[in-house]
Amino acid sequence: MKRAPGTASVEEHPKGSGRYRVRARAGGKLRTIASKLPEAEALEIADAYTVVRDGAVLREGLTLGEFGKAFLDRREQAGIRAIRSDRSYWRKRVERDPIGALPISTLRRRDILDWRDRQGGKYRTKVRALNLLRVGLQEAVERELLEHNPARDVKIHKAGDRSALEDLEGILTPAEQVSLLDAVPEASRPLVVFALMTGLRQAEQWWLKPGDLGEAAIVVRRSVGGLPPKSGRNRTVYLMGPAERALGLAAKGTPWVWPAARGGRRQEGKAPRGWRRWVTKAKIGRRIRWHDLRHTCATALLAGWWGRKWSLDEVCQHLGHSSVTVTERYARKLAETNRLAVAGTVFPASSPLMLPASSEPAGNKGSRLSDLNRRPVLYEGMAQTKETAKLLGGTFPRGNVKTSPGAWALGLAYCHRRGHETSEVRHG
Repeated sequence: MKRAPGTASVEEHPKGSGRYRVRARAGGKLRTIASKLPEAEALEIADAYTVVRDGAVLREGLTLGEFGKAFLDRREQAGIRAIRSDRSYWRKRVERDPIGALPISTLRRRDILDWRDRQGGKYRTKVRALNLLRVGLQEAVERELLEHNPARDVKIHKAGDRSALEDLEGILTPAEQVSLLDAVPEASRPLVVFALMTGLRQAEQWWLKPGDLGEAAIVVRRSVGGLPPKSGRNRTVYLMGPAERALGLAAKGTPWVWPAARGGRRQEGKAPRGWRRWVTKAKIGRRIRWHDLRHTCATALLAGWWGRKWSLDEVCQHLGHSSVTVTERYARKLAETNRLAVAGTVFPASSPLMLPASSEPAGNKGSRLSDLNRRPVLYEGMAQTKETAKLLGGTFPRGNVKTSPGAWALGLAYCHRRGHETSEVRHG
């Protein structure tokens, strides 16, 4: 496809192959800029590259910021997930940084190190920005704009960074789960319970279609809205009782299982409208993200909050983790809080297990663990009470509750506060 003088041209090469190359005249010679591309991608590259007087300027004059635009377009066409987030990272951390104005062919390792030292924010944020830059520069190497990737061995220092376990501070205890559901409007409770019981990633839930629903199971397709799932493969997620019930209360006659208010698909990266208000109303005194419902699901299954303790392999498969190593961090979180669980298990003074105290010097009376005994139980000792049926029956606006002890009676039925008060009254 010939173009006007002064611009690059796109032509099918060889004829009938369906693959195209982009050519431009530089230094009096016709040079191939890119080849073996789909026609749409070749046209975009032709728009990005203009004819210049010599081949050196053709390559050295292309800045990293300019290259990034075409690089991100190609990622989107290839079906890379979270492309919107990638564009935001590139724009804020590369294009607006001094490194974005440097010619891409002149980049050296010291430029990448200087860029790294200018980065702020959390460790994971900096790692993601570096990984994106590394992938972009590797593509530049493949397109012969760079001899080698200067970001290949660059690392982000983890010293002084927050622990990876702090990412799990948004896990909801059984009592907090009940409080949250009480704060959520009835029309939105199925949406929240489904996310909590399946542990689906937000995008997986928003892209769920009626055709993905099966008998007591759903299928997370290989192509979710045209983009492959994070695990890279289809997976079947079997539904527990609450998730089945929630799915039965989902909207009908729409192209999406969990549509937005106007019937369209919900926007990725955004929690349902009112999410922060619900968390505030539930009186949970820390930041809770929508993604923390996924963390809560994994922790609840491993801890046995919902009736049966699952193995690491079972939780790994249910949540679609890439390996058991990813799942193990939830087990480490449980081990970290074991001390608080023991401290929160309070025995009344009348208990026969409380042996007579030994004689102590005057002025040193009382339990040395009195301050610990007042701490709340987090993972063990969650009492079951007669409030179970009331809480579960009031979770949804209509219908009967399935009598599934593994999913309902031990699922969201824990009412720590009520159980603790009952224990104090019983033991005087």
